[in-house]
This record gives sequence, structure tokens and C-alpha cells, in this order.
Amino acid sequence: MELHQLRYVRAVLRDGSVTAAAAREHVTQPSISKQIHLLEQELGVPLFHRVGRRVLPTEAAFELVDCAERVLDDLAATAASLAGPNSAVGGSVRICATETLVNLLLPEPLVQLRKEMPGAAIHVEMLGTAEVVSSVAADEVDFGLAPMPLGTTRLEVRQLFAEEVLAVVPKDHAWAHRKYVELAALVEEAGLLLSMPGMGLRANLEAAARPLGVGIKSTVEVRSEAALLAMVAAGGGVALAPRMSVIGRRDVRALPLRPALQREIVWLRRRGRHISAAGRRLLELLSVSIPGRYPVGHLDV
Repeated sequence: MELHQLRYVRAVLRDGSVTAAAAREHVTQPSISKQIHLLEQELGVPLFHRVGRRVLPTEAAFELVDCAERVLDDLAATAASLAGPNSAVGGSVRICATETLVNLLLPEPLVQLRKEMPGAAIHVEMLGTAEVVSSVAADEVDFGLAPMPLGTTRLEVRQLFAEEVLAVVPKDHAWAHRKYVELAALVEEAGLLLSMPGMGLRANLEAAARPLGVGIKSTVEVRSEAALLAMVAAGGGVALAPRMSVIGRRDVRALPLRPALQREIVWLRRRGRHISAAGRRLLELLSVSIPGRYPVGHLDV
């Protein structure tokens, strides 16, 4: 059993086809097929069922790939440790995160990381929560940052921090001078602006409103948090926003909710995925640079 054979099996399982796996591994399609066939002969069990142009993994393939991921990740971790943090292996990090986290959480830690590791290659992609989960599951990034809930996932998920979610209203709104806003009143507000169904703060609000027996209604749904806040500032309605989004803003009024509402921010990775020295340092920097943060302790990555 060779390491390249394990990589090929893992690639076919992840991508769902030999053609896509060959492109990922930068080899020809016959090479992938031949090596998998040799591995099947060695093991004495089929790894994939061929159905037309599709390949369907067997239970043996899933078990083998679980083992392959541990072996390949251990090798990657060892190579990074031997090479040191300033090498191409130890000094690169590829992550993805949602809009608010990219815009408001990452800039300061990224600047500090660049100062400490000027040779590090850093790639950050902004995605929706579902896309963050998909990208991490496909092993396209070292880790992702996203708010809960994430939906069903087999990924390793760890809390980074939690923060208060606020009701945000125009400065001349009838609620603007209140000390807080009742959650039930917010849900029933005719001018409520929300993100798309199943996403971020909307999912948090729906979960909190369910015990109250109140349904969520909104005639305006916008995916962008920045756009929602701009609409509120223009007098277009009321919205929800995490505390980090409204710190320092003077064009809107942010009020606590009763009962209080929080969102949990997590970082996630494929189970066993090695994180480079640059990635580990970025997580450490994140843990001490979060506005309104909660203590998170040591990050064991």
C-alpha cells in the first residue's frame, strides 16, 4: 500500500468521480484507475462500485479513507514541524469565513500575523455559512469560521466565542430611547428586516421565538448584514445585528433584547486536519482580539 494510492482513493471519494480526482491530483485518469485497481487486489475487497460513469464508494473505502486521512495529516504535521514556521509548509494558511467575520473579526489578527510571519502565504475567502461548511468538508481550506447553527456536519467544531445579538433601529424610531426591546415585539414588528431563511441570525431568532409561539414574518430578506444595517440607517426598518457589527456606529441605535439573545461563533475543520503553524497562530490571535469577547482558554489545535 503506497501513500499515493491512499491519496487517490481519498480524492475519488471526496470528488465522486475518477475524472475529478485525477484533476485534483494532477495525474491522468488511467493512472488513478490503475492504482485503485491494484489496491483493491491487494486488499481483496472492492473500494468502489462502477455505475456507468459514476463510482460509488463501498464501506471499505470509507474505512480506508478514515485511516488515510490520519496518516496523511500526521505526515503533513511532521513535515511542518521539521520545516519550521517560515517554510512554505509551516507558513501558509487558507481559511474561509462569513461576511461579518471577514470584515470585522479577521483584519486585526491578520495584520499581526503578517508582522510576526512576513513570509506566510495567507488566503481568506468570504462565503455563506453553508458554503463555509462545504469548503471545510471538501478539504479546500485549513479551517473555517462561522456562526452557529451549522446544520448537520461530521466536522470538528469548537467554540471561539459568543456575543450578544441586538435589535437595531433607526435613530428616530419609536424604540430608539428604550433600554431594551422585547423579543416578542421585535418578531411581530411590521418593518422587520431579516437574512435568508435558515441563515445566521435569522435561525437564532427563529429558535428563540419558537417557545413564544410566534412565527417569523418579513417582507424583506437580504443576505448581507452590511446591507441590512444600511437599510436600517436609512429608516427602512429594524433588524438584528451582532454586537461587533454595531460597535462605533452612530447612524443607528442598538438595543438589548429581552430575553437576551446570543450567537455562538465557532471554528471548524475536517476531523484530524493538520493546521499549519501560521493557522495555529491565527487562531491564537483571534482568541485575544475579539470585541466583547468571552474567555475561550487555550486553543488545542
